[in-house]
Amino acid sequence: MKMRKQSVFYNAFFLCLSSVGLQCIGFVYRIGLSRFGGAQVMGMYQLIMPAYSVIMSFTMSGLTLAVSRLCAQYQAKGDGDGVRGVVRFSQLVFLCLFCCAAFCVFLFPDFIAGTVLGEPKIKMALLLLLPCLFLTGFENIFKSCFHGVKYILPPIVSELTEQLVRTVAGLGLLIVLCPKDPGVATALIVLGMVISEVFSVLILTSFYRKAGDRVFGPQRQTKIPKGMFRKVAAIAVPVSSAGLLNNFLSSTTTILIPNRLMAAGVSAQEAMSSFGVMVGMTMPLLMLPTAFIHPLTTVLLPRFSQYSTQKDLAQTKRKAGKAIQVTSMLIAASLAVMVPLGRTLAQMIYKQPAAGEHILPLCAAAFFTFYHITTGSILNGIGMQKQASASIVVTGISEILFTWMSVGRMGIGGYALACIGSELVGVTMNFYWVIKATQIRIQWKNWFATPFLSGAAAGCCAWLVFSTLIRQGCPQIPATLSGIGTAIAVFGLSLSFLGIRVWDYFRKLYAKQR
Repeated sequence: MKMRKQSVFYNAFFLCLSSVGLQCIGFVYRIGLSRFGGAQVMGMYQLIMPAYSVIMSFTMSGLTLAVSRLCAQYQAKGDGDGVRGVVRFSQLVFLCLFCCAAFCVFLFPDFIAGTVLGEPKIKMALLLLLPCLFLTGFENIFKSCFHGVKYILPPIVSELTEQLVRTVAGLGLLIVLCPKDPGVATALIVLGMVISEVFSVLILTSFYRKAGDRVFGPQRQTKIPKGMFRKVAAIAVPVSSAGLLNNFLSSTTTILIPNRLMAAGVSAQEAMSSFGVMVGMTMPLLMLPTAFIHPLTTVLLPRFSQYSTQKDLAQTKRKAGKAIQVTSMLIAASLAVMVPLGRTLAQMIYKQPAAGEHILPLCAAAFFTFYHITTGSILNGIGMQKQASASIVVTGISEILFTWMSVGRMGIGGYALACIGSELVGVTMNFYWVIKATQIRIQWKNWFATPFLSGAAAGCCAWLVFSTLIRQGCPQIPATLSGIGTAIAVFGLSLSFLGIRVWDYFRKLYAKQR
């Protein structure tokens, strides 16, 4: 059955393929960083990410959502001027906001690196973040526009190119220059990011100029339409404010973890290494399902915006239910592999003895995180960005409180428990608002019971196959791959026995989308 090119799941399918490719390249990249940089460099690299996230939240988080939603609305009306006006106006706003942020970083790099982030050696990397963020801002505006008008080819091409260039440039600089100073190594990683962003922006700019009337609609004037500030601000301000506050909270948590570990008697180097292993190695492995969840939410958001504008509650409920069900299936399949095999897989990939520690509580945290992502996207799409932002802020505050109470007593494992508690708070709030706004009824069997019973059966079979092969002297890599293959096969069969034939399920979804 042929998929319609404007359908949700047609776009999601190809975005998923792209995202899987990005995850694979990203894993090669992280493995290379861990091998050539070491755990301490990974920790310092993760330490500089809060500064990146804070500036991006201040300049971009609300703008990207506004661009995607407004471009979808203008295209639905055939208003090409509106689509182009959103892009031009958002670029001007980004430039103003970026100049403010860059001015502060450029004037006080020593204070930010040494006092705020707690590591003076990352000053050089912090300054290199500025050109990277400048390019990333334009890149994200273009990508949000293309997602809004359902033209997915440019984001796919740019993201794959960017990740390939980043991997080659970042690892190449580390291998060729062989820096002994971890601060210099971290700066070289950021320099690789800058080089990759140059390629991404050039590709997206070329696609944007060539798209023309065929994609955006006819252009009658070059002026920015009236009322653009009000429309963008109504969406962007609450999201950016909440994103900025949440990133401050997340940054506080990131800085807090090594400090609490050192307060408990752990050396500074050991604290940074254990932090880098958990956040830079174990958690990215558990977040692999985002390769499928993020594309789904990306293409759903403009649809929800259109349905909300048209007051089409039936389609909103239908899409929301399918999004939650697909998320459950992805989570269940992931846990079926990660619970029995996650630690072995992490150690095999990263060659670090500590990789994969605390896998069970981190799996529970990932469980709630994925639902938080999906339900937050639904809220943003139907115009409830204030509620979605509120849950993000409450989650961030909860994470700080739980981290403070747990890490000092329980070590780095306490952070995994803090993630569980904070994400549970946020996803509960989101589910409440989604159910109230869309009037959707929870389908306990289809959404939860069927996927997770199938996942439990798959996980048990995977562990049985893996442990049996290991006892019989089989090498670890073939045993692990056999366990993963068993989990996938049993999961598909279990879904079929419980009434969901995976291929037919997705084929029907493709055929029914508008």
